[in-house]
Amino acid sequence: MWLRMLIIAGVIYLLYRLTKRLKGHHEALKPSSGASGEDLVEDPLCHTYVPVSRSCRELIDGKMVYFCSQSCLERYKEKCANAETQGRREARS
Repeated sequence: MWLRMLIIAGVIYLLYRLTKRLKGHHEALKPSSGASGEDLVEDPLCHTYVPVSRSCRELIDGKMVYFCSQSCLERYKEKCANAETQGRREARS
């Protein structure tokens, strides 16, 4: 009788631990609440959407432009500089 009660209590305890572990794993899969409800902005170079708080920003021609990373921002600046120099060359021709 006592052995049967001990086995049942052990099984109940193991089920409790298993459900607790699965619930914890499920919680880890949920998206973080840090950026919930935050606006997303599109990177003009690679077209990736990023939360405003995680974006790299630069004021370009009087307009705030948002980028997904510093490297995209630098590449965008280079692209704009190259376009300006090419436009000047065409205007001289």
